[in-house]
Amino acid sequence: MQLASNVLHDQKPIWTFPWKAVRGKHWKPVLAVVAGTVGLVVLDPHTEPYFHDGSRFSAYKTGPLRGRNTTLAETLTPVAFYVTGLVKHSPHARNTGLLAAEGLAGAQIVCFVLKQAAGRLKPSDIPPDGNLRDTWFKYKGGLTNGGSFPSGHSASAFAVATVISERYREHRWIPWVAYGAAAFLSLSRLPDQAHFPSDIFIGAAYGIQHQPFCRNETVKTGRSSRTREGYGESGDPWGAGCGYASVRTPACSPIFWARTFRTDAIS
Repeated sequence: MQLASNVLHDQKPIWTFPWKAVRGKHWKPVLAVVAGTVGLVVLDPHTEPYFHDGSRFSAYKTGPLRGRNTTLAETLTPVAFYVTGLVKHSPHARNTGLLAAEGLAGAQIVCFVLKQAAGRLKPSDIPPDGNLRDTWFKYKGGLTNGGSFPSGHSASAFAVATVISERYREHRWIPWVAYGAAAFLSLSRLPDQAHFPSDIFIGAAYGIQHQPFCRNETVKTGRSSRTREGYGESGDPWGAGCGYASVRTPACSPIFWARTFRTDAIS
């Protein structure tokens, strides 16, 4: 019940964020994401044919990296942390699983709404040598599969990776593995013809950004605005440290850039 309550509580800061951006509070990260997304949308008709036309990637739809398997990998990761925490009596691992599940659920809610609104065709819905430009507001899928934009796999993978990287940030190799795995799972959607590059980019950007939407007080003050008491921890729900500035992370680390981007977005 606490997990569901937290996911619902997260929705207000998520959906009111555009209003803050319009008022100029977070223009730098918003501009970066918008510019990157628009640029990739413009390039999609030129980059997608490599994966779309021909038969070089036809095996991906039935291979080990097909959508069903990558969905299972993303979904079972929070479960694995939670079960490991129970078996080893580790509240830290257990709560990592709960926080990862919260991030995944929140990412899926946002992607569901945006998919239904954008109605973008998937590359697989377009015949070989078809029009890869006229793809918006045309998808006729059902409620469970609203279209291509944004990539729910990408958003979920990076939301889970962000939680794991923050919770275990004392191990400098973990961000590399977590974000590397998220990137690998996300990019596997290209040869699967499930998404355009721009879909994956915006999904990844949101997945990285999702958690700070819901805990800006934690970053600013070192105290959570709603500590996860129901998860068995109080204070900083991320573990060691109170804020991003208190952690020394090398500039070559992927978490350095993710943390810089997200800190700017909520300052």
